[in-house]
Parts: sequence; structure tokens; C-alpha cells
Amino acid sequence: MKRGLATVAAGCIVFFLVLTGIYTLASSAESLDAFTIENKGYKLERKGPVPFTHRKHANDYRISCWDCHHEYKDGKNVYSPWEQTQQCSECHDPVKAKDKTVTLQKAFHMNCRDCHAKMGAQKKRTGPYRKCFGCHTPPSPKK
Repeated sequence: MKRGLATVAAGCIVFFLVLTGIYTLASSAESLDAFTIENKGYKLERKGPVPFTHRKHANDYRISCWDCHHEYKDGKNVYSPWEQTQQCSECHDPVKAKDKTVTLQKAFHMNCRDCHAKMGAQKKRTGPYRKCFGCHTPPSPKK
């Protein structure tokens, strides 16, 4: 009898741990999906942040990870989405360009705005790209 109770208790604990793990993975995947591209580090905050969702870009626009993410070695993009992904600001400085690496704002504009413009020119479904506040939310008032 005690052995059966111990087995049931152990099974409940394992079940709880598996559910907790699944919930944690789902929560972290959800936080990676929708986030806000902030303006932290810029000299001036002329435009507000930009809300972004990976799921919308992957599913609705059919954009692959490699269309936006990159890590160049010997002129080749060796980025791997199943490894650790760095923040864009780790290579793209918000204030000044380094070597051949453009500033963070220019990198976002080249990547995001130019891709949206290209898709629009091809008559493909795309988000806004002509007016700043189609993507940017108005900046917070200064306190």
C-alpha cells in the first residue's frame, strides 16, 4: 500500500514538473514573439518605439529568420536560429557606426523599412513603411 502511494506521489511530482517546464517554454517563446524595439541609447528620441511580432512576420509575411538576423563570417551569413541570438545593439551601436557596421537606427531602417518597401513594390502584403508613425508609436512625453 505504501509503495503504491509513493508511486502515485512520484508520478504527480513528475507530472507537475513536466507541466511547469511546458508552461515555462511557452511563456519564453511568447515573450520572444511579441516585443518592442526600443530607442534606448539614441542621442535623441524623435520617434517612439516600434511594436514587433516574430509570428506575424513569419506566418503572414513569410519572412525567414535569416532575412533579418545575421552573423557574418568571411562574408557569409552563418546565423543559426537554434543558438543564442544576440541583441541587435550588441553589434550596432545606437550612436555611432563602427568599422563597416552601421548604427542601430540605420540597421533597423535598412532591414525593416526597406524590406517593407520592397514587398510593397512587389504588390505583396506588407506593413507600413512610408510614414514614421505607421510603425513607430508616438514617443512618451518628457517628464
